[in-house]
Amino acid sequence: MGEDACGEEEMRSFISIDITSKEVLDKIKIFQTNLKNSACPMKVVERENLHLTLKFLGEIGETSYKRIVDSLGPTISEYSSFEVNLRGTGFFPSISDLRVIWIAMNAPEIVYIQKEIDDTLESMGFKEDRKFVPHLTVSRVKSSLNKKSLLNVLDEYRDYEFGSDMITKINFKKSTLTPEGPVYETLKEFELKSV
Repeated sequence: MGEDACGEEEMRSFISIDITSKEVLDKIKIFQTNLKNSACPMKVVERENLHLTLKFLGEIGETSYKRIVDSLGPTISEYSSFEVNLRGTGFFPSISDLRVIWIAMNAPEIVYIQKEIDDTLESMGFKEDRKFVPHLTVSRVKSSLNKKSLLNVLDEYRDYEFGSDMITKINFKKSTLTPEGPVYETLKEFELKSV
């Protein structure tokens, strides 16, 4: 954490959706175990840290935090709770440079909400040029050692059905980087309308 131009303490932050279904999380854990058993060096994402990032904000100060919360509150509250399906796996950026392993998150509402968040925050200087791909990062690959074995596991899970979860809120999170990995803290929950 540093200070912004106004002398405020800054925090690394993002807007996200969390997965809360025990059944889905248990299936993800089995998938992560199979990934680790491939003997390809990697760091799996801890269960409590699994999330879909709707918008990465980077380092922001208290004033920006308040402006973002005030802007997003009315926007997000217009949306209803929705079901998301987690099915299939993939990786970024490419098969020759495999770094991130993910599970696809399928629900049209995710794309609508993410676009609304992007449009709302663009005027505040939070412009995103990358195409949004709804995904849940489950592991970060450290080297290509035993990559063939890893690709075999990914092939087995290519169309795997992890299950569904009901999304009832969007979270504003703070990320603190530590030697053991990031620690996330929810600063604000934006409730979605009940269905």
